[in-house]
Amino acid sequence: MAERRAAAQNRAEREMDASVQQKKSIVLPIALGILGALLALHLGFAAWLRIDGRFPFRTQINGVDVSLRRASEVQRTCMDGYYPNMSFTIRARDAQPYAVIPESFDFSDAARVESFLPKNTLTWPCSLFTDSVYTTSDGNAIDKLAAQIEALSPAFRERNMLEPENAYLAYNEAENTFSVVPETAGSAIDTQKFESALTYHILYGSGDFDLSAEGVYRSADIRGNSAALLDVEERLNRFLAAEVVYEEGDLRMSFPARTLVPYLRVDRDTLDVSCDTSAAAADGVFDAFAAELAAALDSDGGQHDFVAHDGSVIPVTEKTWREKLDVAATTEALAALDFEDYCAAEDAPLAGTLVWERAALDALTDYVEVDLTNQRLYLYTGGELALESPIVSGCVAQRHTTPGGAFSLIGKYRNVTLTGPGYESFVRYWMPFNNKIGLHDASWRGSFGGMIYLTNGSHGCINLPRSAAETLFNTIDEHYAIVCYWRPSA
Repeated sequence: MAERRAAAQNRAEREMDASVQQKKSIVLPIALGILGALLALHLGFAAWLRIDGRFPFRTQINGVDVSLRRASEVQRTCMDGYYPNMSFTIRARDAQPYAVIPESFDFSDAARVESFLPKNTLTWPCSLFTDSVYTTSDGNAIDKLAAQIEALSPAFRERNMLEPENAYLAYNEAENTFSVVPETAGSAIDTQKFESALTYHILYGSGDFDLSAEGVYRSADIRGNSAALLDVEERLNRFLAAEVVYEEGDLRMSFPARTLVPYLRVDRDTLDVSCDTSAAAADGVFDAFAAELAAALDSDGGQHDFVAHDGSVIPVTEKTWREKLDVAATTEALAALDFEDYCAAEDAPLAGTLVWERAALDALTDYVEVDLTNQRLYLYTGGELALESPIVSGCVAQRHTTPGGAFSLIGKYRNVTLTGPGYESFVRYWMPFNNKIGLHDASWRGSFGGMIYLTNGSHGCINLPRSAAETLFNTIDEHYAIVCYWRPSA
């Protein structure tokens, strides 16, 4: 029994071994066949990549997926002129359009993509798991196209490249106002802006390339809406409205700033404004106004009120002394005002200060007052009494009465002999003011004042004590008025 069981077990083991051997003889050839097929596939794919010049999986050139594509095709489509916009027309302001066609692009120096093919295609399985990214250039095709356009397009010809002109301010004489003249756009092209815009247009744009819309023209530095220009416009018009006003009593005369418009200078580049008052003065602009003002203000030699030492108001006829405006000083004051001075007058006109060469009789501060009625002389300096003295005037009985009036000093002389019909008198201080009538010392007199003049007066001169004559001589000059008057009868 035991023997039969052992024999059966041995027989089963032999059958199992035979089955395993049979299976092994079947699987091994199959496995070897599969491996051979895979190897053949690998080698065949590697050969295909190499022979056909194709890129392996997961390959990018310049951002384009070129996996399994032929290098020659990639060269043509991705390198030799593949741009979104290669056919368009350049449109300019003042020139004929210029057509750009694909043939205009020069890719002769473009890099060859064959250089990016793998040296060993047997390693192609690695491309299933790793990206291969390459970047190259188009051989500066766009730069060469830009140079070609700049050389051939009418828009870039010198006669068509007109520079822009700044906005400026112009004077309208009829309306007496300054206004803005807008800038001129011109047609000069900024080549740096052009080349940058052209590149962007070729890569990302569409349609025609409009130079104006692309903003490649040079623009004016100062535009019509410039805040600085509008500020100058406002200041210039404020200048036109300003005036220098001179007032005296009921008289009011003004020098309008607009008279100086021909002498205004506005720099178109810096917008600096100036007024060439030196040129205006040389042309007599200020002299003419000062002379006109003087003609209206200078007294006419008639009677004018004079305030005597005691407050009495006495009408005195102006003779050689007349109220007179200082034309030179007025001219100088006007010429000294500049553009900014006029513009500073916002709420009221500029105040003009009258400068008098000779003051009015009722405004004298330096003068000699001769009260013929009371035979007294008063010397005022700076409005203050500097000397008071008795006098002897022309003899009334002999018809040598000293005439009244306002006079100016003719001169001052030392040690002079005065001569006339029936007399010859030596004086140390001689100050004539009315032809041969003057102020002088009189050493031959023992007294002065009172009624001496009625019967024993001079030949018309004003006789003074020597000390008074000396003080007077050393004080007065041509700027002093000499006012002689007779008081009206009661």
